Amino acid sequence: MAGRPSQEFKAEVVVVGSGIAGLSFAWKAAQHARVLLLTKKNAAESNTNYAQGGIACVTSSEDSDEFHIRDTMEAGAGLCQEKVVRQVVKDGPARVAELVELGVKFTERQNGVGQEPDLGKEAGHSKRRVLHAGDITGRELEKALLAAVRSSPQIQIREDIVAID
Repeated sequence: MAGRPSQEFKAEVVVVGSGIAGLSFAWKAAQHARVLLLTKKNAAESNTNYAQGGIACVTSSEDSDEFHIRDTMEAGAGLCQEKVVRQVVKDGPARVAELVELGVKFTERQNGVGQEPDLGKEAGHSKRRVLHAGDITGRELEKALLAAVRSSPQIQIREDIVAID
């Protein structure tokens, strides 16, 4: 392309988008292959930054996978595949632990013995299970994932690129 320096990067995987899905996939894929991540703006600019809610995950002894599965199936009104819901709920704690390891700081509260996650209860949930980072959960996730992706020699980010199907 005229006006652009030639940049060659051989990749086995191309990821389009630098939101939480793109960054998470790029990070995981880079454990097995070289990844090229394309984003139409600055990599830090995605809708993920504006997500305020949180991540529903069983982390409390007052909750269980079965409660979470039941709540999800009811809220899904017949649109959820139970096998998928079960797997996502089962894998939730491990995925949250990975996010914490990458530097995501979820809001905590004092419980008398020490600190514990400040779990929220949102629509569709019968138990408190929503982990959050104040009301900037998306920004916190984006920041940690982008730092991890930028630090990987297996991933190259190309900004200001539009992918057309």
